[in-house]
Amino acid sequence: MTTRAANDPGSGRADPNVVRRLLQHVPLTVTQTVLITRGPQVLAYRGALSADEAGEVAVFVAEGWRDAGQTLRIQYMPVPLRGTARLLLTYPLRDGYQMTLADAETAPLEPLRRLGGQLITVLAAAGIGR
Repeated sequence: MTTRAANDPGSGRADPNVVRRLLQHVPLTVTQTVLITRGPQVLAYRGALSADEAGEVAVFVAEGWRDAGQTLRIQYMPVPLRGTARLLLTYPLRDGYQMTLADAETAPLEPLRRLGGQLITVLAAAGIGR
């Protein structure tokens, strides 16, 4: 069996199918979502959010993203019509990609940070890490 790299060397483009398969093994709670994005585009996601909600998160992160040496960004994204917010933890990846972990606004930060560290390692092994 052969394994394709997640990133096509030289193109700067990650293979969405490989990334989706990687995300299938991520241990998420019922309120968490992991997204791999490039600007406002969702490459792959898995978790509690719907496709529309994942797209909204990608746009929100892209609008405020200024990769000036940031290693991590913590934000709260208001959720209209619910009167709540989402906790977003975003890490920059290679070639302009970002990984965002989304959870309920009241979720503890440390477990999300640990999960982020684990995912960075997995994504790096697949060629789209930092």
